[in-house]
Amino acid sequence: MNSWNSVVFLKTKNAWSDSSTITKMNGVQSLWSTSGDWDWCIRLDSKHSTPDETASFVKKLRNSDWVSETKTSWWKEVEVR
Repeated sequence: MNSWNSVVFLKTKNAWSDSSTITKMNGVQSLWSTSGDWDWCIRLDSKHSTPDETASFVKKLRNSDWVSETKTSWWKEVEVR
């Protein structure tokens, strides 16, 4: 166990449905649309889920002209005995 997990919530600037742009980004494990305040939720793969790798991914994402806002959550899974 002892693995990091990360999700990034994403809000786009305009109505937007080109999910292939996100799924092609290095580190994306899965993607789903959401209701409420966020348009998308991105789950990162284990390699990109450490706090440093997640921060790097989010920095690149925020440089995209179609991204309005992001919120990131990460956690470390630990073995329970």
